Amino acid sequence: MKEIVMFTSNTCPHCRSAKAYLDEKGYKYIEKNVQLDQFARQEMMSRKMMGVPAFIIGNESVVGLDRFKLEALIDYTVEVCPHCNHRTRVPKGKGKVKVICKKCTNDFVVQTRNM
Repeated sequence: MKEIVMFTSNTCPHCRSAKAYLDEKGYKYIEKNVQLDQFARQEMMSRKMMGVPAFIIGNESVVGLDRFKLEALIDYTVEVCPHCNHRTRVPKGKGKVKVICKKCTNDFVVQTRNM
């Protein structure tokens, strides 16, 4: 599954919204603060990304909190176990998928979609 990297700054209100969105959806991400980390700032500039929040998902870049673009690039969804409420990543676009919860070993079936 594709790694999500998010570039942020301390003073950016849109960055706080982006973090809240990713957290709410259950997406795991690596946060790189361009105010505190000069290497993160250089990485962002080398990719010609200007402004935060900015994201790298796989080989693609997105500048700004564009939920539609982010959802299109993220290749998994997060499903909740009906038995213990543990959240598990499931690949998108695979039809019906049997999921075995890593926490309680309950198995359940979910219908996956591309978006």
